[in-house]
Amino acid sequence: MGTFKHLSPREAWAAYIKGAGILVDVRERDEANTSVDVKQLYKVPFSELEQRLSELPTNRTVVFLSRVGNKSTDAARLLLKKGYSDVAVMEGGLTAWESEGLPVKG
Repeated sequence: MGTFKHLSPREAWAAYIKGAGILVDVRERDEANTSVDVKQLYKVPFSELEQRLSELPTNRTVVFLSRVGNKSTDAARLLLKKGYSDVAVMEGGLTAWESEGLPVKG
């Protein structure tokens, strides 16, 4: 099993803007409704991730985000076990994203 990259919020945003990465929000539905939301995020709750792997690209970096980063680390490990090689976790989660002043809905 390989390793995943650690990206800052700005690095994750840059990967998305360049088309090199997809931002995947793995917060559960009840978490996602109560905190910061980003319209560019592809939402796949962690509890549904294994069943929805076919929705994720294999030709771009899959960057996982969660509220503070715990679920995203678990999601990255799961993708590596399933054979994905280009996987990243955004450090600090969406809390750090918002602190950096990156785009949010609302």
